[in-house]
Amino acid sequence: MKRTVLSILLLTLLLISCSDKKSEKDIEKQEAKPPVDSTLKPTEETSELQIHESKYRILPVDESATDKSLHTFVTKLKEIVSRKDVPGLISCLDTGIVSSWGGGMTGVQTFLVESKLDMYPETSLFWSIMKRYLALGGAWDDKKRIFRFPYAQCDRFIKDMDLDFDWYFTAVCISPKTIVYDKPASNSKKKAMLSYEVLKFTGSIDGFTKIETTDKKISGFVKEEQLIFSGEAHPILEKINGQWKITSFAPYD
Repeated sequence: MKRTVLSILLLTLLLISCSDKKSEKDIEKQEAKPPVDSTLKPTEETSELQIHESKYRILPVDESATDKSLHTFVTKLKEIVSRKDVPGLISCLDTGIVSSWGGGMTGVQTFLVESKLDMYPETSLFWSIMKRYLALGGAWDDKKRIFRFPYAQCDRFIKDMDLDFDWYFTAVCISPKTIVYDKPASNSKKKAMLSYEVLKFTGSIDGFTKIETTDKKISGFVKEEQLIFSGEAHPILEKINGQWKITSFAPYD
């Protein structure tokens, strides 16, 4: 009788222990789930948004592989940027590199100061900007003498468009699914979807840019990361004395 009672007691304790372990595992599983972002409110699904039709578009392209020597230079440049190698970068710069066309700012030292690579070689924003541009790909100008990064900055894609451009307020979508929001927030109403479209913009706030389509039918806010601004500084590559060099990293001015 005593053995029976003892057996029952041991079995009961074993079941309780197993139950506790199971509960602990359930709790661990629940804690392992990614937190739900309570700021995201339900809006229209992306698939339900109709892409705005526009003839003013610049499709992504990378023409750097069309010239063997250029391709070799760009590959080297990508490695230098990934290492944040200032001496390596300097070897890629033309001695007269332009930092501002309107301001007449030229020379390697001026470039280093303007990009803050002289004081902050590890944390300068130049590295992340350049990495993004190189990843987007570049394109030739008309005469195949000048090569620009990113491709959206190439005049040959824009010059034949019958638009009244203000370079300081023109941007290009770099995504086939660029969402236009009603307000500068991801949880606001989604108004439309753009695809590689040329746009006009009026300003930026909290990581969003206020835009308007060229036909003025759509306006709203787009995430800055999905745009290239025509007026911003970008690298120009040219062959100098038989060697590829960065001859400019300047804004449109």
